[in-house]
Amino acid sequence: MAFPASLVPCVTVFFVKNTVIAYFAILALCGLVTLSVLGASLLQKGDPRGTLVLSIVVAGLLVTFIYGAVIDRKAKAQRAEVARAPAFRTTTSTSSAEYAYSPAIVWSAIRPAEAAIALDGDVAHAFTVPAIPDGPGERQCFFGWNGSIAMLEVLEEVPERLAVTQSLFPPGDVSTRMVYRLESTPVGCRLTIDTTMETPDHLTPDQVAMQGFSDSFLSDLEPLLQERTLEKSRE
Repeated sequence: MAFPASLVPCVTVFFVKNTVIAYFAILALCGLVTLSVLGASLLQKGDPRGTLVLSIVVAGLLVTFIYGAVIDRKAKAQRAEVARAPAFRTTTSTSSAEYAYSPAIVWSAIRPAEAAIALDGDVAHAFTVPAIPDGPGERQCFFGWNGSIAMLEVLEEVPERLAVTQSLFPPGDVSTRMVYRLESTPVGCRLTIDTTMETPDHLTPDQVAMQGFSDSFLSDLEPLLQERTLEKSRE
């Protein structure tokens, strides 16, 4: 992926801003030095204006000091805020399996929310909330036998090829994104599941459990495909 064009203006503006600030700082410093020399010269000549010029120099130095102190305080506050911000860690897993069925058949088996009832014994009910134009994408809701509730959003979809989902509920510090990819093979298709989980730094995800969940999903899919193929052959 190319470098995002939207970031280029930000980088450019930041560079120009720093250059301008440095330029004016140099000009101000040169001006104060020049005024200091002028004031000292006038005092040596007994000119009372020398006192006024040196007073201006002192005032300029005082303003510069105050400005620098304010900027330094803001910078320290920003650094402290960044330090307080929770750090996150990313954990990933990938599972893949091949099936002797076309991508269309596999897609039809995993795409509906209701498929989770057959593929996950913990799911009792499932339904879909259609996407809203210019609004949230499709939501899929799942109710477990133990009373638990889960919800995900379909972020991206290419029928019979790709689906990207993001966990929405239950809310919390853990974010899970799953990518389902279907690829044709000489004997059927390959389904790959990429899972990305972001958690606060003090939480350590169980990567083995993540991998096991995807592997179990893929292995449970084979009997479901066989069952559906058998049902269609009887029709």
